[in-house]
Amino acid sequence: ESIYLFDADTGEVLVEQNPDLPRCVASLTKMMTALLVLESGTDLSASITIPASLTPELQSIRANRGHTIGLQAGEAVRRIDMMYAMLLPSANDAASVLAVDTSGSLAAFAAQMNVRASQLGCTATHFTCPHGLYDGGNYSTARDMAKIALACYADPTYRQIADTMSYKLPATNVHPARTVTTTNKLLKPGSGYYRSYAHGMKTGFTTQAGRCFVTFAQQDGHTYGLVILGSNSQNIFREAAELFDWAFTSPELHPAPAEPEVEPEKHGLSAFWHKVFG
Repeated sequence: ESIYLFDADTGEVLVEQNPDLPRCVASLTKMMTALLVLESGTDLSASITIPASLTPELQSIRANRGHTIGLQAGEAVRRIDMMYAMLLPSANDAASVLAVDTSGSLAAFAAQMNVRASQLGCTATHFTCPHGLYDGGNYSTARDMAKIALACYADPTYRQIADTMSYKLPATNVHPARTVTTTNKLLKPGSGYYRSYAHGMKTGFTTQAGRCFVTFAQQDGHTYGLVILGSNSQNIFREAAELFDWAFTSPELHPAPAEPEVEPEKHGLSAFWHKVFG
């Protein structure tokens, strides 16, 4: 498992475990896809028609049992709806539609993803697809994913989409209207892991990648980012919630005003759990 908890304002690392170990990142890949769409300046409210050339990719996604919203060639969809479908329920077909719309082909988009990753300072990241369903050659590290996540978090449109709990996709020429919901349990008031301070970024899972999660939290003037890769835990949301709870309440990170400030130290994960549970 890789863990990277950091102060989003200062860049200071608070907890790290295997932060530079390259590993599959599953649907966290979609953060970069969303970032490129947003940075392209394209009209998100405009409608596009899914090209027939995408049919093999759409079939491949289904064959690999990736989550989809059943998009078909010839279907007219709005870019903004594809963004919500990609980031909330993690629809792989929506990611591929956006990629081809942005760059003309899946290969050209993957190349663009890698250029942008380098520009953001990523040193051990390589993308081969816009959704992360295919693990081969698609990898990153917790530290690199934090750099991509910060760029996404800085974009108001990304944050608005990722913070949404449910969204109604309008009817198309193929599908009736339907509602999609987020996979991020920290955003759901009904879940045991709900945290009002949480900001949704992205979840991910493949058998090879394990459970992956990127999220931010903002409270009392502090903003923290968290990347978890390769978790075997069924309770990755509990893990994230407890790390944030600790970050917001730790005396080491928030010393009393009357006392001289102590430079926060980096903590290994075992030290963190010892502090939480004694």
